[in-house]
Amino acid sequence: MVTLNKDLIERLRSSIPFFNDFTDDELIAFLKLMKTEEYQIDQPIFKEFEEGDTMYIILKGEVKIHRRMGKKDGVDQVATLASLNAGECFGEIGLIDRRARSASASAVSKTLLFTISHDTLIKVSMNQHYSRLTAKLYRNFSKMLARRLRDSNDKLVDLSFKAQDKVEPSS
Repeated sequence: MVTLNKDLIERLRSSIPFFNDFTDDELIAFLKLMKTEEYQIDQPIFKEFEEGDTMYIILKGEVKIHRRMGKKDGVDQVATLASLNAGECFGEIGLIDRRARSASASAVSKTLLFTISHDTLIKVSMNQHYSRLTAKLYRNFSKMLARRLRDSNDKLVDLSFKAQDKVEPSS
């Protein structure tokens, strides 16, 4: 269990970009809606293709986001898509669209997470008292998704150039 105090609020705001523009009251209100979960080394947090409805914020530890890439010689081939550390978020797509996970997440070290579910987010969204908080949450989700889409676009372009270099004959 995490105890909310002024020091924790300041550390969260400074170390987790998602919370940068929250007031103390908004951050406290949001944190009270969240739950905490602990994971041990190599413990799965969620698996690819499972239905997802929760976003996670890493308080302590490291998380690997990975995806199966098929089999080679009967052995599953896995690609690591991201290694995330304290202060980073993941699972936001499932929070918003409640569809199957596009990748798996596993704890790399002992990990402590804040979680928020889709149902909790909807309850907050429907409450007039939380209208400013709701606007900030959705704006921050949008910023996070836009940044990740840009990163994916950059990776796609890099892969395209690498593939093109392999196909073109050398002079």
